[in-house]
Amino acid sequence: MELAWSIIIKGAQSARRQSLAKLHNLPLEAPITKVISLICTAQENSNDQVVQILDKVVDILRVTELYSSHLKTENIKYDDPVTSDLIGALITQGPVHVTSTRRSSNDSATVKSQPYGLGIAKMNFMTSVTPQIKELLDMSLYWDFNVFKLEELTMKRPLVHLGMNLLTHFEVHKTLGCDERTLHAWLTVIEGHYHAKNTYHNSTHAADVLQATAMFLEKDRIKRLLDQLDEACCLIAAITHDIDHPGKSSAFLCNSQNDLAILYNDISVLESHHAALTFKLTTKDERLNIFKGLEKDTYKVVRQNIIDMILATEMTKHFEHLAKFVSVCNKPSTLDEAPVDGLTPSEVSPEAIMPTSAEEINLVKRMLIKCADVSNPTRPLKMCVEWAKRIAEEYFNQTDEEKLNHLPVVMPMFDRVSCSIPKSQIGFMDYIINDMFETWDSFIDMPEMLYYMRSNYQYWKDLEEKGTISINDICKMMTTTLPKIPESSGNH
Repeated sequence: MELAWSIIIKGAQSARRQSLAKLHNLPLEAPITKVISLICTAQENSNDQVVQILDKVVDILRVTELYSSHLKTENIKYDDPVTSDLIGALITQGPVHVTSTRRSSNDSATVKSQPYGLGIAKMNFMTSVTPQIKELLDMSLYWDFNVFKLEELTMKRPLVHLGMNLLTHFEVHKTLGCDERTLHAWLTVIEGHYHAKNTYHNSTHAADVLQATAMFLEKDRIKRLLDQLDEACCLIAAITHDIDHPGKSSAFLCNSQNDLAILYNDISVLESHHAALTFKLTTKDERLNIFKGLEKDTYKVVRQNIIDMILATEMTKHFEHLAKFVSVCNKPSTLDEAPVDGLTPSEVSPEAIMPTSAEEINLVKRMLIKCADVSNPTRPLKMCVEWAKRIAEEYFNQTDEEKLNHLPVVMPMFDRVSCSIPKSQIGFMDYIINDMFETWDSFIDMPEMLYYMRSNYQYWKDLEEKGTISINDICKMMTTTLPKIPESSGNH
């Protein structure tokens, strides 16, 4: 009987291998089919145990999302509930499937674009820059740049000022073939479509992401890798990556049957909206069309790159983007273990593992904007705490509205009365920030990020141990134990 089963199993395995091997003869071949073909070849000369292992390998390779990390994220469920809520909400796409009475989308928040005039854009930009603003903008390429001070000095219009400063520094107007007046008009309209009422996802956040992006672009390795058109795409994507954000998550929009969720079929709802609105606003009026000077083919490349980077900010794809970047662009172990072209590891130049293909360069740009988007925990402590306070308030507002409208509560533990802010920050850094920034630093060499990241992590740990957990507690700590946010000191 055992012999019969053995023959049946071997026959089935052989038939399966033959079926898979047929992939090798298809007229179009993808990298994954090459891998499967090689495995099938290896199985022919392997013992039963190895064949079974390789069968399991093939099963794994047949899934469509090779970089998804379902197993790792399942472990989050066994951590504290605040971390589980936060990370689960960030990496889960679409509506929350729980039993709950849903109200009409008319009873929930909707996203509406507000018209914003070009009156401000008609004036000379320099007339609106006070000596204080100019002095602050002179420090715009330092990691401790004080974006909150700029928010205050510009009466919550920091994006136009910082945008003009940095886009002209990188000569984006020359790269795109437009003038500074058009650039200013565009920035004015883009900032007008950020919602100032949002505590976190407003134009100050966009300015902060822009500033981080600019700093990354200044690093030697990035300068060698990206050309001026790449730089322009990165800066524009940073400026627009959260335009018209409603202050609610994609899951909220799906659960409330918002028009945007219906339009984008519950898939990458916010990011799709940000990308689409960017080009809708930019191209509808010649007075602010920064792309009007580009050749048709160049515009297609620019558009594709900007869309790709905005979509890369979707947190549900975080582990996929990080895994791809590590596997392709960051290979320290290879250098440690083996020489390259006869050179010892210490003699290998950075160019030896520099990305070369267009797709590899895209991986770098995705990682760049991802790190810029969530750089808050790697900023000086006072700024880190302020950002933590702002994002928590936005999450609390969403939870309040979900409860009020009898919608599924995406993050139940984000209740403004009981939630531990330090615990949420610790969880976010443990699962999202620490590994990503360690990886990014090893690629661009920017140690100040890691210094602040580690010291901020310890700060949150200390607060949690002391029982200082609420926003009110944090605010008191900010006023009594932390110094006022200083002007940028000029420390890189």
